[in-house]
Amino acid sequence: MRKVITLIISFLLAVPLFACAPPATLKDDLYILYTSDVHCGFEVNLGYAKFKAIVEDTRSQHANVAVVDMGDNIQGGTIAAATKGDYVIDVMNEIGYDAVTIGNHEFDYGMEQLRKLIDKATFPITACNIRYTGAKENVLSDIPPYIMKEYDGVKVAFIGVITPASIASSTPVNFQENGTFVYDFYSKDKGMELAEKVQSTVDQARKEGAQYVILLTHLGQPDEYQPFDSVSLIHHTNGIDAVLDGHAHVTIIGDYYPNKDGKDVILSSVGTKMQNVGELIISPDGTISTVLISEYDREDEKIKQTLTELNQALDLMIGHKIGETAFDLPMTDENGIRISRSREVAIGDLLTDIFREKLGTDVALINGGAIRNSLAAGDITYRDALDVAPFMNTLSVCRASGQQILDALEFGAKNTESIYVFEDNPVGEAGAFLQVSGLKYTIDTSIPSGVIQDDNKMMTGIEGERRVKDVYVLQNGEYVPLDPQAMYLVGSIDYVITKSGDGNTAFQGAEVTLEGGMTDIDVITEYIASIGTIPEQYAQPDGRITVK
Repeated sequence: MRKVITLIISFLLAVPLFACAPPATLKDDLYILYTSDVHCGFEVNLGYAKFKAIVEDTRSQHANVAVVDMGDNIQGGTIAAATKGDYVIDVMNEIGYDAVTIGNHEFDYGMEQLRKLIDKATFPITACNIRYTGAKENVLSDIPPYIMKEYDGVKVAFIGVITPASIASSTPVNFQENGTFVYDFYSKDKGMELAEKVQSTVDQARKEGAQYVILLTHLGQPDEYQPFDSVSLIHHTNGIDAVLDGHAHVTIIGDYYPNKDGKDVILSSVGTKMQNVGELIISPDGTISTVLISEYDREDEKIKQTLTELNQALDLMIGHKIGETAFDLPMTDENGIRISRSREVAIGDLLTDIFREKLGTDVALINGGAIRNSLAAGDITYRDALDVAPFMNTLSVCRASGQQILDALEFGAKNTESIYVFEDNPVGEAGAFLQVSGLKYTIDTSIPSGVIQDDNKMMTGIEGERRVKDVYVLQNGEYVPLDPQAMYLVGSIDYVITKSGDGNTAFQGAEVTLEGGMTDIDVITEYIASIGTIPEQYAQPDGRITVK
């Protein structure tokens, strides 16, 4: 018997069918189970073993069941980074999906790898808004605009929609040939081109006999994702019965928005990392309802065994050597004080140098709180690197003024003191403290911090004399004074550049030229593997940050 521990049910809405469609002839309710933005969260929150049990139990009780997903599965955890998504597909193949669309992070490992994963998948993938203008091979050419399924003689079309922002939020070069963009996702005319493409696909599916049209979108909601958001898409289309959305990591049980004819369309989203799974129910009379399930009392033993085996294989995989170092690169002192949060550390120099070289920026930063472990002398394994950078942060770049860089440094230095330890306890420690590459600066701790923060600890301004002094930027091999009026390319993890991590809002408003690129761990491990041995220059801090 199916048992749900925590169940939240939305409003019900009878959604009229498309004017030309025949009356519904469903003999039993149609249950559409949906996931999104799992990001390798197979064993957290609800988890895949329980989701598989939900699928099995629902199918045992109902004749009409579909299982769908809205993307962003193959990035976000060690199991994905270590296998470039391969193990993720192994798990998804066992779920029994009927239709899956593509999220922006499915592109993170490049088009060639995405093609391999598509070929390995035993489930159908759909996306209606892929456009290729190159001269080589369109590796996505066989992805259909929709998947048509039939239940009790009733045709249901599942249409996939990829966010046009994928190009910026993944790695831009993945969409290029010889430096020219050849892939896009209908991004012109402030969202209207996307709406027109989706509308033509809806009309095509209706013409083929679809009595229900369900959009599987990886778009997100306003205001952050306009004009390519799911709500705007609903407003500018018709003939859609429901939108199951992803990308924004929000939980929406079931909200209603008018389409261009004024008819309400239900929209639902399940959050991220298996916080919930969704259940959209279409009854024989055309009523549509949505349910979110956050707990379940049974697990599928086969999925549990698969995950156990994959984890064992992963343990073997990430234990391999990628390089070596003749010296320690600590993020703590000998007493375990996390000095990466108040002083320059050599491992911070190494990481930011790697970012600056990979991204081709003038300056690179990393907050001390993102450095989670030291590297010990000896062999360096993939697991060691993951211990240093376990968050799978993606890299981003912005074009910022010298003044914005000064503001960022000032925020990072707001807690710094002339000593970093007192009676074995840390002093002046802050995760926002910035390790740097391409910069040198001094923190004068005799000057009180002038950083102003609101109730949420977000920086709203800086007043009075600055603590950060003598800031120099590396140009043509020499350090020259930073010009507050000049523009510089700044690279870091997205937490720093686009997410105002720790409340550091200095880069808000800066032009973002790369958002959500490769993960930090991929860049770090590729670099270490390419050089083999950590250079001697990182045996000690470089002298980039002076605290007085």
